[in-house]
Amino acid sequence: MGQTTSKAYLWTGRVFSGLSIAFLLFDGIGKFFLSSMPPEALEAAAQLDYPMSIMPGLGTTLIICTLLYAFPRTSVLGAILLTGYLGGAVASHLRIGNPWASHILFPTYLGILIWGGLYLRFPEVRSLFPWKSNK
Repeated sequence: MGQTTSKAYLWTGRVFSGLSIAFLLFDGIGKFFLSSMPPEALEAAAQLDYPMSIMPGLGTTLIICTLLYAFPRTSVLGAILLTGYLGGAVASHLRIGNPWASHILFPTYLGILIWGGLYLRFPEVRSLFPWKSNK
């Protein structure tokens, strides 16, 4: 494609992606250690009305999707899969009427960070979503 990525774009994208990856891995791994979670976190998870027995499966799914996102060769596939996962999180919080800013929009913010990281790191992604200039 011939496009290049400036150092500022590249490093900002890496920071966005790194923060996303760190949070998602922490969340995914935490789903395997329910007995050591704070009671408030367990209560919040119970509000979603999902059985605790599925948490390791959700954690495995999240870790796999995040690892796909973490490696440049599979990062777009990982971002697509994470978008689906985060969409499910939004739907789960909407279903039980959780607050918008803290629960419902947080997965959306995370999705923006994920795709923003890709957008800034890869010119191929920027070519798919071009910004119009006033030139």
